[in-house]
Amino acid sequence: MASLLAGLGMGVVLALGLLAAAASAGDRSIKDGRTLVVGTPAFNYIDPALVPDPAFAQSSLVPSLAAWGAEDASCAMLFRYPTGPPSRQDYRLVPEVSAGYPVVSQQGKTYTFTIRKGFRFNTGDPVTAANYKRAIDRVLNPAMNSPARRYLQEVAHVGSTGNKLIVRLTKRVPDFPARLTMPYVCPVPTDLPIDPEGVGAPLPGSGPYYISEFVRNSRVVLKRNRFYRGPRPHHVEQIIFQVGDLPLTNNAKVEAGQVDVDLIVPNPVIDDVAARHGVNKKRFFSVRSPSVFYIFMNTEQPLFRNNPKLRQAVNFALDRTAMLRAISRYFGSRTDSYLPPGLPGARGVHPFPLRHPDLAKAQALAKGHTGSGKAVMYTCDNAEFGCLAEAQLVRDALKHIGVDVEIKTFPNDVAAAKVSTRGEPFDLGDARFVVPWVDPYVYVNLLLDGRTIQPSGNTNRSYFNSAHYNKLIDRAGTLTGSARYAAYGKLAIDIASNAAPMAAYIDRNTRFLVSSRVGCVTVAAHGLDLAGLCIK
Repeated sequence: MASLLAGLGMGVVLALGLLAAAASAGDRSIKDGRTLVVGTPAFNYIDPALVPDPAFAQSSLVPSLAAWGAEDASCAMLFRYPTGPPSRQDYRLVPEVSAGYPVVSQQGKTYTFTIRKGFRFNTGDPVTAANYKRAIDRVLNPAMNSPARRYLQEVAHVGSTGNKLIVRLTKRVPDFPARLTMPYVCPVPTDLPIDPEGVGAPLPGSGPYYISEFVRNSRVVLKRNRFYRGPRPHHVEQIIFQVGDLPLTNNAKVEAGQVDVDLIVPNPVIDDVAARHGVNKKRFFSVRSPSVFYIFMNTEQPLFRNNPKLRQAVNFALDRTAMLRAISRYFGSRTDSYLPPGLPGARGVHPFPLRHPDLAKAQALAKGHTGSGKAVMYTCDNAEFGCLAEAQLVRDALKHIGVDVEIKTFPNDVAAAKVSTRGEPFDLGDARFVVPWVDPYVYVNLLLDGRTIQPSGNTNRSYFNSAHYNKLIDRAGTLTGSARYAAYGKLAIDIASNAAPMAAYIDRNTRFLVSSRVGCVTVAAHGLDLAGLCIK
């Protein structure tokens, strides 16, 4: 535990100081009040245990961002990621209601959190350890059918005594505090019932706001929590989610000033919006996110099984510049790294070409390793997402190394389900990996640990299973603090360079548009901080 604090303690102090400074500066210079309107095509749940999992909400990313944004604004979390200006994305973990980092047992299986005093629900009731216990217990209850149950499956028991929250795990989980940034662990009343349909409003909130009204797929209203005394900036009197418009319609309404926030500018209009408003000035923002796009090579199918040379060849053959431009240059940035830039432990090492493919190297690696010379690629049929255009670029690239690619398209969620199902006869699949929490564990363990593979619902979509790398993954997980981050960073480069079961190609940006009357724009790890916005 000492090494954890030594590696991260100064970052905690700095980040908390930035939060407090932002809050005080906002209080002095911004006039509070008025209503903010956010547009979203759907909004199914306000129950923290049931909000969509962004890692699997491929065709409903905007509704998932809306739900996560509402929970973030209404929840005081044990831990969170710092909020700051759009020019700075900070993936360091900092305590919020937790008084500091937890005390961890010698075996790394028991975490004891001390709950900070002063946080209250909008009802006036204090936020206690028992409220977090109830949140975790609800997620783990099979009757809730929470999408987060898979992420907390190592929890054996949760107890609370006074201001202490004690969580016992079945095994060491070194990123456990990072998992507590997910809205699924939002504190809730101790008597909140188990309801697989999700509870309704009013839902008590412990953050700057609480959810006062909810009509499924119609309207969601957040109002200020008058008992909130935390450091997070909050200015508007209420936030209304206007539900039902398709993304392009909502974007047009923000342009016209009828709605205040478009959480994700649709791909077809990104360039036009950027031309009108500029980038990262006052209206249109395109900021780094922790989401990475990968081409998965199915290592259980004959073409790529025991064939690292061909997998490396694919990485050298891809035209990452063309793949980014197929959507928009404001959509993100090119990458060949399994970890996003800015993540602790990520290194600026590029084993594969970013600007232009190296076809000579690709052809040399592929020679004698192309098997049947045929591959099947699964992708989505949504033109707005750019899936088919990118698949065609993959097909063109692999022609140069002697592999003919047959592209099979499906509705987006069907494509995602198919590549997540073991035994599906595909060789290549693409995935836009939107992470539920930000830690090297998500990118390495969830995507590359062969022991996570199951019949369906896989995040390891290359079905990569190496005893050698599984052992190195376990070794990285025994470390803490900066040593753990460094080990994961080294391991990610090793796997990408040598085993190459995936080809990373885009670090996705979060692109959002606000109306001309909106100010105080700040972002956190998962995108726009709705709670911090103000009306000019």
